[in-house]
Amino acid sequence: MSSTSEIDMLLELKKSQERPVSTTTLEKYKSQYTYLTKINGLSGDWVTEFNEKDLIELIKSLNVKASGRLGYLNVLMLIKQLKNQPVNSILKYRDSLFKENDVDTSVKIKEKQNQNLPTYNEIEYFINNLYKEGDWIRFLYNWLILTYGLRNKDVNLEIISADKYKHLSVENKIGKNFLVVKQTECELVVDNYKTKHAYGTKYIKIRSRKVLRACKLLGDGLLLKKANNEPVGDSELSYYLKLYMNQDFHLTEADYFKINLSYIQTQNNCINRLNELCNSRGTKSIGCIDKYYNLCEDN
Repeated sequence: MSSTSEIDMLLELKKSQERPVSTTTLEKYKSQYTYLTKINGLSGDWVTEFNEKDLIELIKSLNVKASGRLGYLNVLMLIKQLKNQPVNSILKYRDSLFKENDVDTSVKIKEKQNQNLPTYNEIEYFINNLYKEGDWIRFLYNWLILTYGLRNKDVNLEIISADKYKHLSVENKIGKNFLVVKQTECELVVDNYKTKHAYGTKYIKIRSRKVLRACKLLGDGLLLKKANNEPVGDSELSYYLKLYMNQDFHLTEADYFKINLSYIQTQNNCINRLNELCNSRGTKSIGCIDKYYNLCEDN
């Protein structure tokens, strides 16, 4: 009887872990592994058999950007960890790819300066589809970033029941972000964000049934985790957060903020709504950002 292949072992593990990854992610793992196997003429449990140096050279040979190489490298690293094999060199190479990816992202941002961004309705449709597909984690951080103008760091948070949160000590709340799940609503508590020194802890009431349902389905725990269940560092968020993207765009939280600002200006009572968005983001008052965004007069 043949033994289970290394990629099937990985997929089974990810499906059965406490917080299973989405079907889309599992399919991506499979396709990335299959692609590397095919283009290199490999067979058997080749990741297990290869040493770290050879795997790194294989990834370096790919004619894709850093973000693509990170994805392929991640699958190889997960298999190595599954087999309790060393990954120190892979982790060092991954860190260099994170830096390269940040440079690529900066270039993309500059290129977008002269492009028209997608509309608010397009982003909303994309986020609603995430909910319909049951991609709860991606739905939550996309929804929070768009709705409240949050930065990446703000959504590096822990989902926690109201009862557990109430019993946390003050020390365990300082410098952390929580999405507190109550009976009929949620509350976002943000104490670790860019402008906290100026605006203090942010408390945001969330009365969305979709958000409440997603939180209850996910259960208590970190919203963002690496494949090995370790917390995602703030410096790694740009890689782990997948906002709206297609062949023309790979949007950032700053893009979401601009899109929302533009959308609100077409609505009634726009100045009050713009102020609310700036308050939840933790940014300058609407008067101070007027010169950057050409904001409208109140309707």
